[in-house]
Amino acid sequence: MRKDAILSQVFFARIEAIDALGSLAKGEAVEAETLRQISAALDGASIQYGRAATATAYGAFAGLLRIVSTLAEWRQSVLDATEGGDRLLRSALERHRLWVSEYGERPEAKPLLDAAAAVPAITTITDLEALCGSLSGVPLPIGVFAEEGLRIPRQRNLADEVTPQPAELSVAFLKFQLGGQPAADVHHLVPREMHDMEIEVRVSRWPDKATHLTLTPVSAEPRSSYELSEFTFPKPSGKAPYMLVQRGRAILQVAQGLKARPFEFKYAAAFQPASVEQPVAIVGHRTLLVEGIDIRSHPITGYAAMDEKIVTVRDLLRRQGLANAQELTDVLELLSVLGNMAGRAVQDAEFDGIWPEDQFQDYVRKELRRAPRIGSDLEEHPAAAGGITDLSFRGIVIELKSVDHRIRKVEDCQSYVEQTASYAAAKGKRVALLCVLDCSKKDTAPWPAADGLAVLRSAPPAEVTVMTVVVQGNITRPSKLSR
Repeated sequence: MRKDAILSQVFFARIEAIDALGSLAKGEAVEAETLRQISAALDGASIQYGRAATATAYGAFAGLLRIVSTLAEWRQSVLDATEGGDRLLRSALERHRLWVSEYGERPEAKPLLDAAAAVPAITTITDLEALCGSLSGVPLPIGVFAEEGLRIPRQRNLADEVTPQPAELSVAFLKFQLGGQPAADVHHLVPREMHDMEIEVRVSRWPDKATHLTLTPVSAEPRSSYELSEFTFPKPSGKAPYMLVQRGRAILQVAQGLKARPFEFKYAAAFQPASVEQPVAIVGHRTLLVEGIDIRSHPITGYAAMDEKIVTVRDLLRRQGLANAQELTDVLELLSVLGNMAGRAVQDAEFDGIWPEDQFQDYVRKELRRAPRIGSDLEEHPAAAGGITDLSFRGIVIELKSVDHRIRKVEDCQSYVEQTASYAAAKGKRVALLCVLDCSKKDTAPWPAADGLAVLRSAPPAEVTVMTVVVQGNITRPSKLSR
């Protein structure tokens, strides 16, 4: 039955949330992206609830998980002694302030507010562990879903029959799209260009004397960095609940760097004038994650298709939690150099003839050394797993191969993945790089350089993620292919 499917959905997300918070409370690592995915699942389930109070409790819990996800990134930054930790902590504190302003007057969120009161005082990882322990122990109500028409019986009294209670005042976000994509995804928007936005909400009832409903964007991001439409709905005709649809615009005023986290925006709802019944319970997914990397103005490798592929790989690593923040930063530094090298190999046929593996390694080492953010941190022949690796950058293994047989697709390199994964596992890393030079004699045109970048995985139990770059060498000149 439908109610069973919905109950399974919300309970599963709730259990995942408790497990993740419990792990953080015990000092174990949890990926920030995992917490964000759980919060999105809770937001999606909340719009099914028949009682706005229950939906509000789950919406508030989902919002707290997003704050904890930022604190999980801060925790990893502290442990890795990397830059940017203070920025992450400030972001979490500011988002908590916005969260309190939204749910501070909601009695159904009171237990969560009490448990999260320690957020502004967080200065150490121990403080974070205590916070997660408190949040994992907060009970949430068991909801009844509107579609099933089920209600928990309650004792009737005379007052109930004489004065019926009005329906709870709520706004549920049913559809929230930016550029045609649902709000649960990260949106890639070109900076300084106008983009379409569409919103659909369900309003449980309209308060007496209210003239219109406004939906206003709020964010911890600098106000000068974005412009999002404010939606205004006049009082509709007909009977409640009301379904309201409107279109607006969105624009990012600044471009982001490759390693920056997406902008995060949320919409708040209020009836006007302010003197009418407030507050409004807001349920459903109304959080926008927007990214504005501009590879045209700020290229990564100098090859547009390769840049797009690197962004795709980065999103995959983030979304599936395959690399922590520092590993992801280091991998992107390496891919920027190796991607440029792979592009030049096709454009200028730099690798002519058969290259021995030691010659290829010498070439790659020099390429990576020239990158200012790699430089002296690149190691050559470090030992791992009882063997000798080719190159290593801050513990990220770079395995190099030079082959004289034709590689027709990246998956043909799977036979080299396990060796690379063994070195990575020995260094305690979950990611590694494999760079393969194809020196076979080419009797056809090369394929696009960007097609030579892909993500491969090693077999269990290691399951190391191996970014694989195929460099095409020994390319036949175009004039000779027509003879």
